Amino acid sequence: LVSRIDKKELMEIDLEKLSVTDIINEIMDRLSMEKNLTFDELLGEIKSRRRIVYTFLALLELIKLRMIKAYQASAFGVIRIFPAVE
Repeated sequence: LVSRIDKKELMEIDLEKLSVTDIINEIMDRLSMEKNLTFDELLGEIKSRRRIVYTFLALLELIKLRMIKAYQASAFGVIRIFPAVE
């Protein structure tokens, strides 16, 4: 996914303020409404390198805290995310 990003983006200054905590809250809010999501759906239209990395770190933290479960059927396949408790 990161390799597909336009290299031109590397030269732009990104002023978007992101925090892993904000993305964790966003993921949990969306899962409370939609019950399951894919990693791609979490990113939405904004697919900057920073957004991808922060979202992935947020997922890892939520998995560590046992708040979500993530499944991937094959290498480089779709990552599906579910709440740990429904």
